Amino acid sequence: MKSIYFAHSSAPAPQLHVAGKAAPAVRCAKVSLHQLVSGLVQSLLPETIRRDNLVLNEIPRDLRVEADENMLAYVLWRLINGAIQSTQNECIRIEAIATDDRLIIRIKDVSTNFRHIISREYRQVLHVAEKLGGSINIENGKEYGMNAAFCISSSPVAA
Repeated sequence: MKSIYFAHSSAPAPQLHVAGKAAPAVRCAKVSLHQLVSGLVQSLLPETIRRDNLVLNEIPRDLRVEADENMLAYVLWRLINGAIQSTQNECIRIEAIATDDRLIIRIKDVSTNFRHIISREYRQVLHVAEKLGGSINIENGKEYGMNAAFCISSSPVAA
């Protein structure tokens, strides 16, 4: 088995073990999205401070999603780390928008440099997102500049 790590941050990425090139099987469980994102943001705090950024977790505390926690952490860590690496002296907001059949986790106010930062591992991250039944979108927002969104095609679970 080999581990995949981020090259852009001093904080280690959540490990996604891969035997050869096959991705691990998806193991679903109820995951507290707020708690997961808080842990990821905490692990990236030294880099956040070094770049004079502020990261706000605006995900409701009671929001849970049925997903493989390790794979979800891998995708979110990559996106959050990319946002931190691509900005300087900014406020990065992380929110979740739940609908009947999908959950959108949006990282707002990433810089235009985000595409370059994330491009090195984009295919791998997209592959894991797709294994979770999701997709990744990078868009220019009207209010917040550039946004990165991770959409999961599953229903959120109430606490």
